[in-house]
Amino acid sequence: MRWLILAFGLSALGALAQQTPPPPPQTVQQDPLRLGVQLYALGRYETALELFERALKEKPGDPDAQYWLVRTQLKLGLLNPALENAKTLVARNPRYMGGYMVLSEAYMAFYRAAEDKERAKGYLDQALSVLKDAEKINPKYASLYLQRGLVYILLGQGPQAEESLKKALALEDTPEVRKTLAELYLALGRLDEALEQYAKALEQNPKDSDLRVRYASALLLKNQAAEAVRVLEEGHRLKPLDAEGWYTLGRAYLLLGRKKEAGVALENAVALAPLRFPTAYAYLGQIYLELGDAQKARSRYTVAVRLEPKNPEYRLGLCLASEKLGDKAGARYQCQEALKLKPGYKEAEEVLKRL
Repeated sequence: MRWLILAFGLSALGALAQQTPPPPPQTVQQDPLRLGVQLYALGRYETALELFERALKEKPGDPDAQYWLVRTQLKLGLLNPALENAKTLVARNPRYMGGYMVLSEAYMAFYRAAEDKERAKGYLDQALSVLKDAEKINPKYASLYLQRGLVYILLGQGPQAEESLKKALALEDTPEVRKTLAELYLALGRLDEALEQYAKALEQNPKDSDLRVRYASALLLKNQAAEAVRVLEEGHRLKPLDAEGWYTLGRAYLLLGRKKEAGVALENAVALAPLRFPTAYAYLGQIYLELGDAQKARSRYTVAVRLEPKNPEYRLGLCLASEKLGDKAGARYQCQEALKLKPGYKEAEEVLKRL
């Protein structure tokens, strides 16, 4: 499962268009491909799809238009037409490397969409076959080896994935390759090597906020909370943190004992993504209890319990907050629920004795 989650997060790697302002109206009619690429980079895939379809009508043999059409269809989950268009692109343009890349991506997408992953591994074999054909055309195409590494990650073949990614890195040293290699090392339990790759990737692309969060999370695994804080605070000065960034920063502050700052960061996280981080509400409940604000603690623990009602630790936190507020009946109920979920839960038993 861990391999699947890792690869799922990595599957979007590839060629990205520059995020430039839309051209004036007259250019839209003249160059739908250019505008479509811009809109694709901005995440406006449905509009981009229409423009790529128009571009192909105007220039039926344009491999670039068909390449971007396939990429957009994959983003929209239109797997069957994407696969057929990718096959056509390769057949008509056997020396166009982009065709092999999107064809292999299409096979990977079919694998990820399959319920029975074991039976669906045939799609990954087909992806590898496509990349082998691409290697005959251009054995020095770095993206080919990055893509092959991703396929091996989906297959759970760590050594082969590492070999492919290192070859990609030798051909073209990019933050995308280093980030992928870092996450592979994380999955393999090679934390120091992962941190090294994250650091080098961040040097190459300091404005990549997602990369900063991933690096900071890995630093927390190494108990380097101070460095994680530095990485995230520096990133916030370049670009405001998103919900995951605030959540990770809050965790780092907590490890450093900076409770008030942790509270601010975690409140920002839940404000931006109210349902995403049940643990953030539990952390906030813990912080407010320690700061002597039982009312806020109960409020935050209540949300944590609603989001994850079968978590005994959250139930215990709500029990303690209710006890602080003098609500013995509410406290007793939550501790009893905690014991149902976790028989022999010593902390809950001790609170019930007091009540």
